[in-house]
Amino acid sequence: MTMGKPLMALRQVEIPLPQAFANAVSPELFERLRLEPIPPLFLRKPQGQNNPRWLGFCSFAEHTEFGEIVMDARLVEAAEWQPRSDWIQFVYLHEVAHRLMPGACHNGAFGAMVLLLYFRAGVANEIEMWQRSTLYDFQDEGENLPRVLAWAWKTAQELALTDLRAERCADVIAERYERWCAWLAAEPERSRARQADAQARAKQIADLREGRYWWAAGAFALGAMMATVLQFV
Repeated sequence: MTMGKPLMALRQVEIPLPQAFANAVSPELFERLRLEPIPPLFLRKPQGQNNPRWLGFCSFAEHTEFGEIVMDARLVEAAEWQPRSDWIQFVYLHEVAHRLMPGACHNGAFGAMVLLLYFRAGVANEIEMWQRSTLYDFQDEGENLPRVLAWAWKTAQELALTDLRAERCADVIAERYERWCAWLAAEPERSRARQADAQARAKQIADLREGRYWWAAGAFALGAMMATVLQFV
């Protein structure tokens, strides 16, 4: 089979670390994150109306050479805009969260993971990194979004303060998220049980009230009878 043109293949080549990336993603950052460095691959995104919009992406590890994540080269070059450390960290940590949570897409587990990384990262360019978290990180949750935001925030804050490595935190988050989803799925059954319990309590109260009325009526009748008897004594 002939292709008509030579068949080309993309191969990674080693380059000097871009200074803007080195400034933003430093050894001190990895110490705060308690994370083993994950290499970035810088690609020049083709420009054009039909090209997808992205600043980075994360392929499954088996489809990479070194487990790398991909970042738009424009983030670390001054050709189109001035590199910003907060934006570089924002994209890098977002894609790192994907590497740590394979298959999670943008659900609550992923949102908790990226929040944890932002909490540990602290401040970049005078901006607290957790402020970079957006609803895009949770877009798969749909109607569960309000509750999953609260769950992810609490989980990320709790784990961020521990000495656990980020990789271990990812396992803990995945386990907790599975349990939380099971708890959420059982909510209709819990609601029916609460409703049945409330109905049983209401019936019990009604029965007690009815019994009280009968006791009052009986006491009245007995009192009237005794009064009548006493008249003839």
